[in-house]
Amino acid sequence: MKLSAKTEYGFLALLHLAKHYAKGEPVQIRKMAAEHDIPARFLVQILLELNRAGLVTSTRGAAGGYRLARPPETIDLAEITGVLEGTEEARTPIAGFRGAIHAACHEAQQAHCQHLANLTLVDLLERAGEKFEPMWYI
Repeated sequence: MKLSAKTEYGFLALLHLAKHYAKGEPVQIRKMAAEHDIPARFLVQILLELNRAGLVTSTRGAAGGYRLARPPETIDLAEITGVLEGTEEARTPIAGFRGAIHAACHEAQQAHCQHLANLTLVDLLERAGEKFEPMWYI
């Protein structure tokens, strides 16, 4: 699977927010952009889209920024990909050789989506060697 720059940057931003989730403080765009070498203007657009989808929240002001709207263990990669790449629309069935090719590709796409649905931001943090510290409420 090849990721678009938009999706890759979106994943990087969400992983950054997941890493800082336990602090409960918003993360500034310029810090995320600088740390992950993401164009800041592009990151703003991506975060606005993630905000509209309910994956992140924003806080205005000098101490403002973005944070995850939900715990990172509840955000799966299929949901993120669906927001950033869009979902595949239903297509009219095709017969013959083309139909067989399209059906096989659709099955592969479905398996891919199911695999992504089984992975969360916490899983990616662990794969990256980062320690996730859950937020505890007292």
